[in-house]
Amino acid sequence: MMRRTAFIGSLILAPWMGFSQGGARLPDVSPTVKAALVLPVPLGNPLFNSVTETLGQLDAVFQVPLWKGLGVGVGAKMTWFGVKERALAPLVTRGDIRRTTFTGKVQYEQYTSERTFYELSARAGPSTYDFICPTCSDDSRRTVFHWALNATYFLHASDNLAFSLGLGYETDATRFSATDLGLEGFPGRIETAESGNFRNLLVSMGFSTRLRRSDEGPRGW
Repeated sequence: MMRRTAFIGSLILAPWMGFSQGGARLPDVSPTVKAALVLPVPLGNPLFNSVTETLGQLDAVFQVPLWKGLGVGVGAKMTWFGVKERALAPLVTRGDIRRTTFTGKVQYEQYTSERTFYELSARAGPSTYDFICPTCSDDSRRTVFHWALNATYFLHASDNLAFSLGLGYETDATRFSATDLGLEGFPGRIETAESGNFRNLLVSMGFSTRLRRSDEGPRGW
């Protein structure tokens, strides 16, 4: 498990490390708000993937620079999964799984040109899972430890506004099981619990806006 996590992390971080060797300028010292629409892709969770479908994830963070491209921030994200209508019929025909996550963030940013920059970040905090279906109970709700790694590339549309594409990996210290949905097992399967923790590959599109004055635009922002 540790080797797999290290390998995935290296895939995310390796393409960007070369930029840090080039002496490109660092980002301006200014607080920043970033938000993204994320598509989580389940990794190594066949039971969860067989009975649910990904609806999406919204992610937002406020961050401040500290020193030479390094900075910290705080953020939150909300993730929605839907229970497949026919996967558990007639026991469960509808349902939702909602995850709320609050994180602290450490990031490194550097420009690769006058209009482009990248960010490498790590985030950690609590995730709360809510299982909502006719057979679900309040006992299924739980809060667990979450961490994530992300690499994001930004292109400026204006002096303060940039749009992004990102790739990341996240995991939560808990495993999906039939009891989360109030069931004793899954139809057609011997396994009643996932063999590994929740983990997702993250593909994102978003934006970044710096909270500072700008020479561009009539209002100076």
